[in-house]
Amino acid sequence: MMSHFFTVLVVLCGVGWVHAAVDCRATGAGRFADLADEKCKNYTLCIYVKATDSYLAYNTVCPSISVFNPLISKCTSPTNYVCNITVSMPRPSPSTICTSDGYIADPEPTNCATYIQCVKIRGVFTQLRHRCPEYTYYNPNTTLCESNYTCTDFSCVAPGRVADKADFTCRKYYYCVQLFNGTFAQFKYTCPADSVFNPITRLCTTHYSCS
Repeated sequence: MMSHFFTVLVVLCGVGWVHAAVDCRATGAGRFADLADEKCKNYTLCIYVKATDSYLAYNTVCPSISVFNPLISKCTSPTNYVCNITVSMPRPSPSTICTSDGYIADPEPTNCATYIQCVKIRGVFTQLRHRCPEYTYYNPNTTLCESNYTCTDFSCVAPGRVADKADFTCRKYYYCVQLFNGTFAQFKYTCPADSVFNPITRLCTTHYSCS
């Protein structure tokens, strides 16, 4: 009887792992939101087993009225996290926006009201748009929605130099640096006197006609 019970238990655990909402081999150990759950209550707990170099996956539901907050990887009160997961965006394409797992600024619109979650599953990036709670703005430096953050018209989405489109003299540009956690730090510079920023070469030069 005990042998039969053990066999059933193994089978059930195997089914739970195979049908996990998240691919733990792609995400690694930790808690990860079920992207198919529009109510933000389901998540998968991924546990690494060193002896077998594999993962155990447990599909879990947040208790009571709490929701799963992917920013802190915990269940929290709905007053602390607003569930606004949407379907994958048709633009911009995941290959040009998502370069690593994490959260980045939404390039469209540029009012800091939304942000992008990048999730890599089986080698392919899925990107989801989230909306910040009312009266808060997405801060790309902390990857959090904050009420005291001043939104600018530009947010870094890739490393490198980018022209400041609001500058009609073509002398100002942004320098984007990707941090170790996948977020970006941005710095604003002005080209030296008598030179302008060339958005094609992404360098200050005297051989570019500002239009």
